[in-house]
Amino acid sequence: MLAVAALVLLRLALGFHFLYEGAWKIGPFERFSTSHHEDFTAEPFLTQAKGPISGLFYAMLPDVNGRERLQIVTDAKGKTRIDAGAITQRWYDFRRDFLSHYQPGRSADDGAQAAYQRLSRAAERTYKDFLAKADEYLKANTEDIVAYFDALDRFEKDPERNQQAPFQKQRRWDRMMDLRHEADKWIKDLGAQETAFKNSLYSLLDEDQKKMDRVPRSWNPFRWDRMEQINFAVTWGLTAIGVCLMLGFFTPCAALGGAAFMCFVVMTQPAFPGIYPADLPVVGHALLVNKDFVEMVALLVVAATAAGRWGGLDYFLYHLVLGPFLSRKIRKDQ
Repeated sequence: MLAVAALVLLRLALGFHFLYEGAWKIGPFERFSTSHHEDFTAEPFLTQAKGPISGLFYAMLPDVNGRERLQIVTDAKGKTRIDAGAITQRWYDFRRDFLSHYQPGRSADDGAQAAYQRLSRAAERTYKDFLAKADEYLKANTEDIVAYFDALDRFEKDPERNQQAPFQKQRRWDRMMDLRHEADKWIKDLGAQETAFKNSLYSLLDEDQKKMDRVPRSWNPFRWDRMEQINFAVTWGLTAIGVCLMLGFFTPCAALGGAAFMCFVVMTQPAFPGIYPADLPVVGHALLVNKDFVEMVALLVVAATAAGRWGGLDYFLYHLVLGPFLSRKIRKDQ
């Protein structure tokens, strides 16, 4: 009985941990949290990946170094400019969805149709104004952006990139972080312009249009960018695993899913000797086995036992579905 109680307690503790992690990412839980809530994104976690397979996690990020969002283009006259088409395309798509959302139906009166036409023309002017502002911003930073990509090329082609000396690992890591922070500044500035662009479009609405809901986010995951897809999968995956473990419902599947997630975490931040940067001393000291690895093993223990049938919904699932099926199979085999 003590072993059963310990396994059920372990299942509940793991479930609560996963559930809170997922729920905190869905909405603000500042009343119960020690840290300020912000919109969740897995990008900082993935960009800090270290270890022998860190490149795999960097590849999961959409345009980790800004090459797609800040492209260097040379025109026929040999003049260099920065093309942020991957960013401004989102502005174009939002303007299209914005106008489609507020377009009146065919049965609308002439006043509503005229108001929409005014909104359409004003939205077009706003879009062009913000494109001009973005172009002006990129022109002012063209020289720095070109120098950044030159430095990035040298970094990626560094003949000493595979050297294992501690000082070389530290120097390479610090240089990589500096380069990413440099690109992140321009991308965040353009992101701030995007937010201002959207707010400017909403400010164009008349009183009747403002009574309508804002443009809803697309529910089609194929229209999301890769980072949005990862964030959604992590948030709701953790929540689902936590709920299932707390209720003892499909416990083996939920525990295996949690163990797979923790394996992902372990490989992102491994406690291997010689890895730079090392974990902060306040986190503790680990060699090969860290807290994430222990949690992964605990989830495997839960998956391999009947912890869900002890004080969980798996009891009913087992006795109503799996139990009769196994009994019939045993009788048939006999």
